[in-house]
Amino acid sequence: MIWIIGAVCMLIGLLGYTGLWRAWAKGGLSYWVFGLFWFGLGIVLVSIVLAMPDRPDWLFWVPATIALLGACSTWYLPPALTPPWFRALRRSWR
Repeated sequence: MIWIIGAVCMLIGLLGYTGLWRAWAKGGLSYWVFGLFWFGLGIVLVSIVLAMPDRPDWLFWVPATIALLGACSTWYLPPALTPPWFRALRRSWR
């Protein structure tokens, strides 16, 4: 059931990454939509790993780390992980 929350977060993030929804960007100062994508991806992957019957214990920590880093990326992402339209918006702001 939690994968639905992850999928919704990923959908919101994809709208931001593709540039279909740009109003949230606030002149290139906000990252939260991109963070939602990475957090949602981590949640979906955690759900998949937990559904696997015979998995090594360490495998859980890979998507859990992605989810944690995704939650942290709501405040900042390196420019390489942002789309070109967002980088252009940041350049025009400076």
